[in-house]
Amino acid sequence: MNKLKERLIALNISFSKEIVRYVAIVVVLLTGFVVAALLTKTYYLFIVMLMIIIAFSYLYFSRYKSMEKRQRQDNLMEFVNLFTFFRMYLKNGFGVYSSLKEMANFANPSLREMLEKLLSQIDEDKSIAPFINFAHNFDELIVEEMMISIYQMIDDGSDSNYLIQFELIFDKLSDLLYSGQLKDKDKGLANIATSSLIGSAYLIITITMGVVTLLGDMINGL
Repeated sequence: MNKLKERLIALNISFSKEIVRYVAIVVVLLTGFVVAALLTKTYYLFIVMLMIIIAFSYLYFSRYKSMEKRQRQDNLMEFVNLFTFFRMYLKNGFGVYSSLKEMANFANPSLREMLEKLLSQIDEDKSIAPFINFAHNFDELIVEEMMISIYQMIDDGSDSNYLIQFELIFDKLSDLLYSGQLKDKDKGLANIATSSLIGSAYLIITITMGVVTLLGDMINGL
């Protein structure tokens, strides 16, 4: 339960409201099935009810995984947008720490929290560890490469070759993000096309069954 609570907090979802909503839906389903079973005396509906509640519970709680994936993608996109400002600050003479601090003011709540944690760790630990810890918030290894290049600029300054290295890695990350967005868009279009085909097939089957039933009734009536 604690793990679920932590996941919901990370997703900015109220734990209590989410549980209350789930219980309310289950109670409504249970009530509906029990009333229907008692009125129709069709007691196998209890088995159907159990299967539907299990399926609903799985879908209800498994949706957090897709929400977390979407959040990571949004944070990565925000990360790329923010580090455009970071690069501008560096080129205007700001140091690495000052650039990160200024950049945090433009971040969304989730990424701002990560950046504030990074800055706090840098205050306590001057090693590369805070930069590596920050990179672990993302799935892409290239983010870690970029944070390492940022750390290397602390001692050598933004005029060093490490700035060129940072810009190359940053441009590569931007290209990967853009190509990933195109793939997601193509996948979404493919899913829409598949759903349309499934819907059309279901409609054809339904019409065919209706025609067959109608013909059967006509033949039986003769």
